[in-house]
Amino acid sequence: MDLIDRYLAAIARRLPADKADDIVAEIRDDLLTRQEVREDALGRPLDKSEVAALIKEVGHPLAVASRYRPRQYLIGPDAFPFFVATLRIVAMFLVVVFAIDAASGVVFGHADPIHAIARACTNILSSAMLGFGSVVAIFYALERTGFPADHLAKWRPQDLPEVKDKQPNVWGSAFEVAAGVYFILWWCGWVPFPAYYSNVKGLILTPDPIWTAIWWPVLALMVARLVYNLIQWLRPRWKAVLAVLSVATAAGGLGLAYVIYQARHWLTASGTLPAGQLADIDRAVNMGIRWAIVVVGAVLVFQCLQEMWRLATSRPGPVGVRVF
Repeated sequence: MDLIDRYLAAIARRLPADKADDIVAEIRDDLLTRQEVREDALGRPLDKSEVAALIKEVGHPLAVASRYRPRQYLIGPDAFPFFVATLRIVAMFLVVVFAIDAASGVVFGHADPIHAIARACTNILSSAMLGFGSVVAIFYALERTGFPADHLAKWRPQDLPEVKDKQPNVWGSAFEVAAGVYFILWWCGWVPFPAYYSNVKGLILTPDPIWTAIWWPVLALMVARLVYNLIQWLRPRWKAVLAVLSVATAAGGLGLAYVIYQARHWLTASGTLPAGQLADIDRAVNMGIRWAIVVVGAVLVFQCLQEMWRLATSRPGPVGVRVF
């Protein structure tokens, strides 16, 4: 009996105090019943080793006590699908960002491809640990507040996407969002991206003052475009909001393209190369930028007209946005 008492005491220490006595009495009755059945079958009392084997069949005290405690999760079944989906988004975001980082190091920073990839892999491991740990902490906090269950109770079938609507590609959306975030971080000077760069030895290409003059408008436009990409990815049914944002960002981009084009000169070539060669490079680089601005402007005009046409021909409907 001493072994059974020790076993029951070990279970009791892991039970809620207000329920421990009743639960321990229930387990004791079950153990004694099993012991009597076993002794009747053998025709003799059980020895210590046989009692120990009987107790072992019931289970470890921790396992037995856990059956009588409220089920606890680090992340519960309601939130788990959203947790996995968020981890996938974070993983795709990290892969895209560090691919851009490695490519920019090779293209603009004179880095050796192998070293650039190795550095990106090292960075992505540390960032992945921080990112995934943050996601776990956030979902753990949400689980304790009951948010997942409340959120699921409020979902509306009306918010489901139309069958005929083209669904956003996950990788494409992740790339657009990651590229937008990376550009904003670089534009703010928070991630490395050389301001003076060239792959030609003895040549430096220096941005002209126009880029400083339009710093704030470019930042505002990129933030607006990032919001558009996020909504298109996560809330594709917000068609009116998407159309307005698309027209606004296209019009804003077109205005910026016009202002930039009026500068007529965007990068200045300098360095130790002969003066004639520097002049030719300066002319060629700025000519290429000029044509790039023209092409971007034409694309923005087409995009703006296309979205305005969609707004004009779309069926009237609710334009409000339901915030969960």
